Amino acid sequence: MTTAGGGWTLVASVHENDIDRKCSTGDMWFSNDQPEYTMSRNWENRNTFGRVDQATSADYKNIGYSSMKASNVMLRHVPNKTPVPRTAVEAGLQYHTSNNFLESLGGNLFSTYTQHYPMNPKTSVAYPPVSDLANAIAALAPNITAGIPDFYNYDYGSRSNTLRDGGNGTFSTYGMKISFQFSAGRSIHYDQEYKFIDTNTAMTSRKSHPFILVAAIENHNFKRFGYYRIRSQRAEGDLLMSYNGKITDGNFELQYRARCFYGRTVPSVCDVVFAVNNTKDWFSSTTFYLSDRSIKSYRSFRYDCYIFNYARRVMFGYTMLSRSMGLLVTQPQMETALRKILQPFKNYTWPGQCESNHLVVPVTYTTGESNLSNFVPPYMHSATTTGFLQIRAESYDGTYFAMCPAVRLNNCDGQFVCIGGVKNGYSTSNACNDLTDWNGIANNPDNHISKKYAHSKADIKSTIMIFYR
Repeated sequence: MTTAGGGWTLVASVHENDIDRKCSTGDMWFSNDQPEYTMSRNWENRNTFGRVDQATSADYKNIGYSSMKASNVMLRHVPNKTPVPRTAVEAGLQYHTSNNFLESLGGNLFSTYTQHYPMNPKTSVAYPPVSDLANAIAALAPNITAGIPDFYNYDYGSRSNTLRDGGNGTFSTYGMKISFQFSAGRSIHYDQEYKFIDTNTAMTSRKSHPFILVAAIENHNFKRFGYYRIRSQRAEGDLLMSYNGKITDGNFELQYRARCFYGRTVPSVCDVVFAVNNTKDWFSSTTFYLSDRSIKSYRSFRYDCYIFNYARRVMFGYTMLSRSMGLLVTQPQMETALRKILQPFKNYTWPGQCESNHLVVPVTYTTGESNLSNFVPPYMHSATTTGFLQIRAESYDGTYFAMCPAVRLNNCDGQFVCIGGVKNGYSTSNACNDLTDWNGIANNPDNHISKKYAHSKADIKSTIMIFYR
């Protein structure tokens, strides 16, 4: 082959046989550590499979992958079923390294992975800590309520999951109860901590004045939405006021929604739901938003506040503000309280990001460089840097990906741009294909232009050929 002086030898190809089927027998380049799967770690062994004349129709690996001594690699992206002799002409994207990086790593990818960059996925999940944060907010309770004249210290009563009365007629009959839902859900028992493995979310509450509930949402599996549901029993005759807004403090942003009952001689109640994010220090997602609705049936009131659109590394909280004699908690008073609640979040540290000690090698493009903006999914533009080949990448949930073609990864969402790897032993994420999650979150790739986290259909129906020299 004549590219960049010639001398290139085909040693492997990565071909996606069915992007919608996870960990199928045709996914030779992706292994799963869960016990029901027996797939081999073919990046890290001497197995061979496939036929060279069918290298664009199925996964392929020859003995040269593990035995040949080389200095550089070249990757070529071609439409599936392209005759091998025509792949140079039909390639949509082609690039190679030229810094001889393989020479110091044993001369091939087999030794690179086995001796220098092994893929050892995590076997357990690390939940984000929430107890110390909840304690820090509760410790500020007197200061939080100082800006609310006639703040009413409601009575929690004896039940662990219901504010049965609240005192002075705050509630009637069954009182007030809160539940939380994010893929899985629970009715909240005060002061207890809950963990949700599917979204790697941890949540706890404190019976302070005001009451505080906080959930740390990691959401590495990209669940679309969650919500708080507050059920209250109030007598007739309340007036109702709703608020929504946003508070910023440095790199922190707090969005909130609130519903307030007031106007009678009993204590008023304001249910306040808020979300805290920090895109710079926490790497929070930017696409989420809050939405709420109120439903009334006789004396029963339900307030649902949703967090939509794939919230990640976001704090989702609730607090209940109250004033004596039915006085309304005004929006300025509420925002003053929320600013004080926000302060402990500044000292919060999420669990460590994914490992960053991976190999990143610069590449030279010989075909398709002008189309890179279309190759990288739109939502991954800021999360990647073109002009590189990355060897090994870790996801938020501990799965390891073998290679990120044409890009360097700037965060832990390698499932949308990397190929192959070894899945962790506990997660329910979809990343279990040769082309991992190249079909994005919604599993609905466009025929021509990639959408959100998804590659185009043309990318998914391409084979990536790997050459040595």
